[in-house]
Amino acid sequence: MFYDVPLTPGIFVRREKRYSVMVRLPNGEEVWAHSPNPGRLLSCLEEPGTPVFLSSVPERAKNAPKYRFRVEQSEPYPGVRVGINPILANALAAEILQGTLHPELAGAKILGREVPYGEGSRVDFLLERNGQKIFFEVKSVTYRVGEAGLFPDAVSARAVRHLAELESRIRAGDRAVIFFVVQRADVTYVAPADRIDPEYGESFRRAVDRGVLPLAMQIKADSAGLFPGVPLEVRCHHS
Repeated sequence: MFYDVPLTPGIFVRREKRYSVMVRLPNGEEVWAHSPNPGRLLSCLEEPGTPVFLSSVPERAKNAPKYRFRVEQSEPYPGVRVGINPILANALAAEILQGTLHPELAGAKILGREVPYGEGSRVDFLLERNGQKIFFEVKSVTYRVGEAGLFPDAVSARAVRHLAELESRIRAGDRAVIFFVVQRADVTYVAPADRIDPEYGESFRRAVDRGVLPLAMQIKADSAGLFPGVPLEVRCHHS
């Protein structure tokens, strides 16, 4: 996935609200930029002075009308870029599906996106393979501890509900996948963040035990874009 234009560098100054980050531009100007990630941004954007990389916000953008820039990436460690815009995770998942970049998804066709199901939920993708429906939920992973990419980085009742909805599709005779788009290249596996959200960890392990398939894909980030790397192992516990 390429950005429309290369990203603009900046320096993180502070974060006062979930969606607002103050950034120092190369010319020294300090501006408020839109942060599309409402999570805690642990291991991504915590320390003042962290390099960030920005896209320009269209003047009529509905979700960020008062900002000139949006924070797309951070560089918490030298040479380590992290894509911190979770909105792009679904587009990356579509690229992976359409390009057959994950061997476990070979032959799957996209039937629909944001398809209503369950009790007021929408599944990110409805797939079909060999005549069987696959309910495919996407999660963006940015939090790192050691070699692990952990999800979530904040308590998420919504993510727990999504697991329960996927379980319901297994009981109905369909297949279900939870797909972690890992927007950094410095982890070797994915696991639930039990210390952040113990309920999610328990729900994740129960869903896997009942047939929900966990998959993950590494994403490499640079100023030109976000590019699928290699499949990653998904573990039920962070070792």
